[in-house]
Amino acid sequence: MYNNIGDNMKSKIKKIIMPITLAVFCGFLCGRLMFSIYEEKGTTTLNSNIVYLLEDTTYNNYDDMKANTISANYIYYEDNGKYNVVVALTKNYDNITKIEKVYNKELKVSKYLINDKGLVTTLEEYDKKLNNSNDNEEIKNIIIDMINIYKDKEDIKMVKIS
Repeated sequence: MYNNIGDNMKSKIKKIIMPITLAVFCGFLCGRLMFSIYEEKGTTTLNSNIVYLLEDTTYNNYDDMKANTISANYIYYEDNGKYNVVVALTKNYDNITKIEKVYNKELKVSKYLINDKGLVTTLEEYDKKLNNSNDNEEIKNIIIDMINIYKDKEDIKMVKIS
């Protein structure tokens, strides 16, 4: 009699444990597959659309900003009542030191994610020119052109990521 009860319990446990184990294993495999697919796509997308904004000083008011910025051609944005001046943008991190040398100033570098493929492609073209140039005047002109492509597009959104 006790032997039948033990066999009956073993049978019920096998009926419960086996499907649960199989379901957990299948869920693990599906989860790993989905994660690997999205991790690869997500990393590629994020890295390909990173833009570096090089910012000059933050100013307390608009008039001070207009009078004291290091470049005549810039983009600015207001954040918490302060005016932040962007004097250059680049997609190539290696160009940052070259830009700082031209302005003879260490600039604040902010990383942004941008969703406009056309702008990203154009920035990459200007970055190649910037990378190949050593003439300060030519570099300044390239920087101005880079700023102007952003100025001409009012609907571009950027998301700060660092």
